[in-house]
Order: sequence, then C-alpha cells, then structure tokens
Amino acid sequence: MGSATTKPLVVVTEPLEQHALDFLKANAEVVVIDKAQLDGYIDRVEGLVVRTYTLVTPELLARAPKLKVVGRAGVALDNINVPACRARGVEVVHTPAANTLAVVDYTMTMMLWMNRRFWFMDGALEPKQFHKVRGQTYGRFMKDTTLGIIGVGRIGSRVGRAAAGLGMKVLYNDILPITLDYAAAAVDKATLFAQSDIVTIHVPLTAQTRGFINAQALAQFKAGAQFINAARGECMVTEDLAAALRAGRLSGAVVDCHNPEPPPADYPLFGLENVYLTPHIAARVPAATRAMCDVVYDVIKVLRGEKPQYAAAEGSY
Repeated sequence: MGSATTKPLVVVTEPLEQHALDFLKANAEVVVIDKAQLDGYIDRVEGLVVRTYTLVTPELLARAPKLKVVGRAGVALDNINVPACRARGVEVVHTPAANTLAVVDYTMTMMLWMNRRFWFMDGALEPKQFHKVRGQTYGRFMKDTTLGIIGVGRIGSRVGRAAAGLGMKVLYNDILPITLDYAAAAVDKATLFAQSDIVTIHVPLTAQTRGFINAQALAQFKAGAQFINAARGECMVTEDLAAALRAGRLSGAVVDCHNPEPPPADYPLFGLENVYLTPHIAARVPAATRAMCDVVYDVIKVLRGEKPQYAAAEGSY
C-alpha cells in the first residue's frame, strides 16, 4: 500500500549549490543527473530544475505526465517553452533578480576597460621607463560619451543609472513604454545606433531579439562605436559582428555570451585584437550563483500547492 508521505520526485539536470541540493533532499526525492539521462525519469518527474542548457520543449512535456513545475536556476527563460508549460498546467519559476548586480558590475567594468586600458607593473621599472610609461596618454573619459542601452529591465536600467553617474549621456530602447528616474532619453533603435558611442544589450532571447544585432543593424552604428553583449549569444549574428570589427566600423567589442557555447575553434571572433571575449561569466559571482540556486524554494512551494514568489512572466524585457 502506498504511503501518504511519499515525497515528490525532483530531477536536477545541471549543477546546483550545496545549500539548494540540501533543501531539495529534505523535501523531495532528488535525482541529480546529466540532461541526457532525463529519459530514464521522464514518466515520474514532478519537479525539474535546470539552468542554461537543458531544453524544456513541448516534446519533453508530452512525455512527462506528472510534471508540475520547472525551476530555472537563473534569469533567462529561452531554454524553456513557457507557453507550452502553462498550456499543460506546468508552472515555471526562476530567479529574475539573482544576478542583476553581477551583470551590471561586469558591463561597467568592461566598458571602462575598453576605454581606460591600464598596464600593470609586475616588478620594478627603471626611472626612465617608469616616467616614459607614466607620460603616455591613452583612453577617454566616460563623461560626455553616449551609452545606448537596448532593454532597460532590471539590468539595463541599473547600467544606465551607473553610466549617468559617470556623466554619460544615456539613450535607451525597450519594447515597453518605460520611464527612468534619471537623465535618459527613450529613442528608436536607429537613433540609438547612430548616436551611441557604446551600445550594450540587456534583453532575453525572443523571436524579436534573435539575431537582431546583424549586418543591417551594425551598418547603422556610429563609426568607431563599441558594442557589449552580456545577454545572449543568439541575439547577435557573430559573423556580422566580426566583419564590422575587422572593417573598423566598430572600434571594439566585449562578448560574454556566445553561439554556440562553448564557441568552436573557428569562432569568427577569435584572434581579433579589438574584441574582449569571456566565457559566459558575467553573472558568476558567488553571491549571485547562490541566489540563482534559490529557485528550489519556489519549486517546493509549487509542489506543496503554494503560490511561488517568482513565477515566470512571458513576453517582456
């Protein structure tokens, strides 16, 4: 005879912090597997916890009759078909505020690095060499440069606030009619591209944003502009960005998110002197990664029939 206290099965397909696993194990039967092994549990799983690389598709949902909740340990939901989940009565929860400040810090750091490139001493310099280096001038103030932000949600709006604090002129574009409480101007994309010294994108991957930084968009950029992508690799056409950098249309770029990940040996951005590449680490601050894993609290709430704190919203950035 079945027990009334049988715990629900929660399958974890990507790494979680230990505190999150401990909480799940105290409240559920937990299986930690590689995403390729999910088929072995698909008919029993009630809660599924994923990160970036597990795809939750209509096909997967059709094979998971007991699934009640999908938890994304992170912000973006492009690997989860939220409408399909909702159509089947499956709740989707995530951690929308977990990595906000980490990505803001990253964006501002890389913006400053592109424009104020410092050389560090790794030992003593002869006086002549010291004063020669010190006498060089390079870089530019952020003050009076123009920053264009595509997407002013949690991250983009804070990037704009930090930029305004540095004396930058801030332009922004969003699909929603957002008003910011600091000096910033809402403009269309063409105006933003044409007038910005630096363009940074902070959008989810949607039908509207997939590949929207392409040759046509880059041709509208101000000559010598810089570009930052700490959003999603699929939001840009990598070959087009590489061509703009090689041609000198853009003077520099920072790219943290790639398509595919990891990027292959023939990745078009490898080997370019005016691009800084990082391996999808903008949010990788210990406090942020811990907070992303807090999605497990909402997963258990849903399995208990309670209202989650961070149910996924659809169709906005």
